[in-house]
Amino acid sequence: MNQDCHAVLIVDDHDIVCAGIKALLEKCRLCQINELDTTGSYSDMIQLLKKKSYDLLILDLHLGAVNTFNRIRKIAQAYPKMKILVCSMYPEDPYAIECIREGAVGYLHKQHVLESFKDAIDTIINGETYINPEYAQCLKYGTVLTKRQKPSLTVLSKREFEICHYIVSGLSFKEIAKQLNISAKTVSAHHAHILEKLSLSNTAQLIHFVLQHQN
Repeated sequence: MNQDCHAVLIVDDHDIVCAGIKALLEKCRLCQINELDTTGSYSDMIQLLKKKSYDLLILDLHLGAVNTFNRIRKIAQAYPKMKILVCSMYPEDPYAIECIREGAVGYLHKQHVLESFKDAIDTIINGETYINPEYAQCLKYGTVLTKRQKPSLTVLSKREFEICHYIVSGLSFKEIAKQLNISAKTVSAHHAHILEKLSLSNTAQLIHFVLQHQN
């Protein structure tokens, strides 16, 4: 994205946050904004993204009952030309790096908005990735600040891969637990970790993913 950032969408379920970010963005005057929309609903955001073309999406990580962290990759893939800046109260460690690896181009903790918002927007507009400089200094040498490649089954542990096999075979959590001599609660926890690792939302998507990658 260059200096011509014409359309921005702010998504946060607190009206005062949307209003504050909107005021800061207008005050920065780092780019010519012709359209600036706000919404507090994930479903409304999806509808707006389908109707309009945005250059920048400023997104909270939690909207009501929706955890948007697991959906950043899908949004980034669906709208590759749009830059995503996550603005959240979740701690930078580990969320900042993980959001960027899922496809965001910046992470700004809400407690740093007043002093760092202009810098974050300026950095993103100039095609760079933004995280808090103090946090960046704490990262291990060689930490990669780029989107990770599409996940594959190789990221799963041996037990997780085994559970995937049983799920695709149609077994219930209770049946899998019996097969592996573990509790159904443990199976459920593994299932949640598997979905997170593969950036998926539900069992149906998991089955589809596994069937596509069996070769």
